Amino acid sequence: MTDVTSLYDETADAYHATIDPDGAGLTDPTFDDLVGELHGQRVAAIACGQGRDARHLADLGASVVAVDASEGLLTHARRLEQEQPRGIEYLHGDAQRLDVLDDGSYDGAVCYMALMDIPELEPTLRSVARVLKPGGWFVAAIVHPCTKPPAHGELIDHTAGTARRVTGRYFEEGPYDSATRWAILPNVSYHRTLSTYVNTLVASGLVVERMAEPIGESPVWREAAQLLYVRCRRIDS
Repeated sequence: MTDVTSLYDETADAYHATIDPDGAGLTDPTFDDLVGELHGQRVAAIACGQGRDARHLADLGASVVAVDASEGLLTHARRLEQEQPRGIEYLHGDAQRLDVLDDGSYDGAVCYMALMDIPELEPTLRSVARVLKPGGWFVAAIVHPCTKPPAHGELIDHTAGTARRVTGRYFEEGPYDSATRWAILPNVSYHRTLSTYVNTLVASGLVVERMAEPIGESPVWREAAQLLYVRCRRIDS
């Protein structure tokens, strides 16, 4: 089995140089809309990488504890915290267990553009539900599982002059190499169907409240959703 963590350690410097090297934080209006008002809330940033989402959450008023499995990425996150303190605590841990986080101790949690890169979905979501307070919220953003499954590409409709997304192998769940993945990232993702994501969230006690599929600037983003966002609430049975 591929050691994904070591791959992220190997690419940590290139990732940091490309993704928020100055530490300004994430810019994403769809994400902001789903997380809502954060002042006074304790929020866990799961699979935080070098801290782009964690810094943004802190700037929005949250008290943030961030977790990632890559020490290489965390080194950059902690250095930026020293240079521009926001009160973020960075912990080394596996998103599939979150054993570095206490049960029922967070008002909310986020996992920004990472769930599709984590090998095991079910233990990850159960761990998220475990660390949330009753009624706590969870927001995740992923590449869209319907329009970016293992076999995909872009096709231009020369008649209309518009872009189309060609998809395939949608029902083949599991790891795959992506032809369109950023070169700074390890070339392995884990495809799941939309129903697998939703059903696993619900089975973990995370009931879907809202979903969003933002329209982007490039032609293909205006024709087919490229990202999927979801906001959930922890519901105890």
